[in-house]
Amino acid sequence: MMMKLHHIGYTTADITATSARFRSLGYEPGSVLKEDALQVELCYLQKAGEPTIELVRQHNPESLEANLLASEGVMPYHLCYEVADMETSLQSLEAEGYRRLFDPVPVSVLGGSRICYLHHSALGYLELLEIHP
Repeated sequence: MMMKLHHIGYTTADITATSARFRSLGYEPGSVLKEDALQVELCYLQKAGEPTIELVRQHNPESLEANLLASEGVMPYHLCYEVADMETSLQSLEAEGYRRLFDPVPVSVLGGSRICYLHHSALGYLELLEIHP
């Protein structure tokens, strides 16, 4: 299974304020993307030679991100990996003890690519992003 790091995800209540903090570290924010189906706003920050940072503002007060934000504040909470075959990747990770949090869903602001979150007690949260070459 080939997996390539796509981004590090941070939960935040204020994309503008958090992106300003990252800007002081040399990151440039992109546009804020709204994904109504998942009740989130996303913003990708870039810095040459560094991993992409994804800021996630979740509007669902019952979500994982909202719960983490309430208990810990702004924080990194997942690594996202690009995969070519979602089903094969999920099977491999689930065989290693990862627990799927939901079935893969398409994300319109990512061109319809599917994502899926998983959790492992020894590693934390992973997001898979299906990329088709």
